[in-house]
Amino acid sequence: MSDIKLYADLYDNALTEKEGDCVARPRINGTLYNADIARRIVEKRTEYRAETIENILTMADEEKSLAIAGGMSVVDGVGQYLPQIKGVFANSTDPFDPAKHSLFVAYTTGKTLRKRLLETVVVTNGAAVVGPVIGGILDSSTGKDDGTFTPGMPIVVSGNNIKIGGTNAANGFYFIPAAEGSTPVKAAVIVHNNPSQLTVMVPADLAQGDYYISITTQYSRTKNVKDPRTYKYPIMLSTANAGGGGDRPEIE
Repeated sequence: MSDIKLYADLYDNALTEKEGDCVARPRINGTLYNADIARRIVEKRTEYRAETIENILTMADEEKSLAIAGGMSVVDGVGQYLPQIKGVFANSTDPFDPAKHSLFVAYTTGKTLRKRLLETVVVTNGAAVVGPVIGGILDSSTGKDDGTFTPGMPIVVSGNNIKIGGTNAANGFYFIPAAEGSTPVKAAVIVHNNPSQLTVMVPADLAQGDYYISITTQYSRTKNVKDPRTYKYPIMLSTANAGGGGDRPEIE
């Protein structure tokens, strides 16, 4: 049996009317950066220094990004990345307009990853404890859902059971800097507060950079729970003026 295990929780399938059917959501139990990958490689191949490997990985990221941005398809063991353009052009001479058009990257899994997925043993853990779950965010000021957001402007957060409810002081919506040891920033203003959608004002003084977001709430559909429950969105986001969007390829 493979030693690769992926754990998943089962949630009610809201897309059908069939009683009791579920969908599985993998448990995301961490994030790996180039430094972490370098350390993993060193553990298997001790003749390489972690600093050297991390430097090579970083240079590879830069070269791949330049190639994709310049119109090339990049294929590695993780996947194939291909630049694409969203939006409609009025005619054949209509120029690219960032207000109407956007660049994104289409992604398909690569050979090495496909092999690992076939070897993976999926372990389902039964019905999930239904707490808050963030599904995605939209930057209201730009209309983009590419993982960027604008300080001082509202974002629309979709999900399940994400209403901020209860009296515990920890309840709220947080921006968590990606850098280790940084202090989370709590949103002071939540414009709309509903179970499936929040409109959150991003603090105007939020520093440029990469962030995770999280929700802490006691809300429950029937009665607020005693102890707050927290959900941290596993995808890294970036301030719009930081040129980020995390490390997430958009899958079409």
